[in-house]
Amino acid sequence: MSRYFFSIANGHPFEDDEGTDLPDDTAAWREAVLTVRDIESALQPGGCWTLEVRRDGEIIIRIDIRATTIANL
Repeated sequence: MSRYFFSIANGHPFEDDEGTDLPDDTAAWREAVLTVRDIESALQPGGCWTLEVRRDGEIIIRIDIRATTIANL
């Protein structure tokens, strides 16, 4: 098992200091996708979020979410 750290930035960064033990990078990817699904409810027009997953101090996954409005809501 490796320890993975999930950090979120949306203008107010959240650094995961504890991490999560997961069996491999595929499990970390699945956890990242679940985290993004939780984030989507807080996304606002014009908003942007970044989720970074680190293992051994290196970023192994980065998901960027940007909401751009094309028409008036």
